[in-house]
Amino acid sequence: MFKAYVGVASKQGLAIFQPEREDTRLLVRTCVRQGIRRFGFWAVLTDAEARSIQALFLDGHRTEAMMALDRCAREIGPILPGDPSPSFVH
Repeated sequence: MFKAYVGVASKQGLAIFQPEREDTRLLVRTCVRQGIRRFGFWAVLTDAEARSIQALFLDGHRTEAMMALDRCAREIGPILPGDPSPSFVH
């Protein structure tokens, strides 16, 4: 089953990665507006992919989690209007 997730990414990797809900969208918007060089995103993943990314994230492997998200996401985009298209891995 596919689900939507939201999060915040920076050069250091994922800073937030949560299932999409009104409260998590608000958290992402607040975090992005308060930080410098942070990017708010939404992504569509399977449950298994999300658990794998969450495990990397919780183990402190923020960059690896971001790279896994970039590989796995069925769809991914900016959460705030006017944000550039996401491109986590160059």
